Amino acid sequence: MGFKTIIKLMDIKTLVAGLVPVILGSVYSKYAFGKLNALYVILLAIAMILIQSATNMINDYFDYKRGADSNKSGHEKALVSGETTSKQVLLIIVLYQFIALMIGIFLASQTSYYILLVAVIGGLISILYAFGPLPISYTPFGEIISGVTMGIGITTTVIYIQSGIINLNTILVAIPTALFIGTILLTNNLSDMKEDREAGRKTLPIIIGRKNAEKLWIIGVIMLLVLTFCLVLMRIYPVVVLAPVVLIYPFKLIRSFLSYEKSISTKGRSMGLIGQIGLKYHLSVTIGLLIAIIF
Repeated sequence: MGFKTIIKLMDIKTLVAGLVPVILGSVYSKYAFGKLNALYVILLAIAMILIQSATNMINDYFDYKRGADSNKSGHEKALVSGETTSKQVLLIIVLYQFIALMIGIFLASQTSYYILLVAVIGGLISILYAFGPLPISYTPFGEIISGVTMGIGITTTVIYIQSGIINLNTILVAIPTALFIGTILLTNNLSDMKEDREAGRKTLPIIIGRKNAEKLWIIGVIMLLVLTFCLVLMRIYPVVVLAPVVLIYPFKLIRSFLSYEKSISTKGRSMGLIGQIGLKYHLSVTIGLLIAIIF
């Protein structure tokens, strides 16, 4: 199994969902509480890449075992193409989870063992997402659960690791990130509607229909801006955040999203769009917070 196969298994286009809570949480901790540990940022980023990658592999592994990926191209799924075996995937999952666990134990030893409880809950959810009599991925609740778990759970935990503080403000800061992560999954499920329906899934786009799912996508990306204005009005974010958000936010990508049919063949384009939106949004907020920290 080569490097390209490992990259395909990791599904790197989804890794932004694990990195943005680390970056935002760390910078907000510095802005709000004056605390930021650079080593913790690096370790958290590595752990989140490993955890997100392992979660993607767990999902692919169980889908492959059920035959749910049999109608997807080998270009997208390494197990379908025969580039790797299920045993090899399991080995990588265990290795990635073990390294992430070691990082978690170290961070807990330096801060609080509350972190390990969060890690255990997150690990159980990642398994239940793909495993069990009714996996979360087969229901219309995946967007909500992934958003709350990764967006709110990880962001607030990162802030807690950096500052030792968790309060209402740290939860409110995490809501736009939760919305973004939920929209990533919505984008994925929109692209996979045909294949998911054949596999017996009842994802949110299947339940509400393609047009309504696309409208929900638009609402989700616009709400990133609305929630940012709300956070400024509540004085949780400094007003200077608005300038980079308005200047950097990729408004044109919203129009681009509506210009083509969503399917498995355009999935890369769709995931690229939501990835760019989320990355540029969080980058702009981070820039605004850094300006406030400096001045």
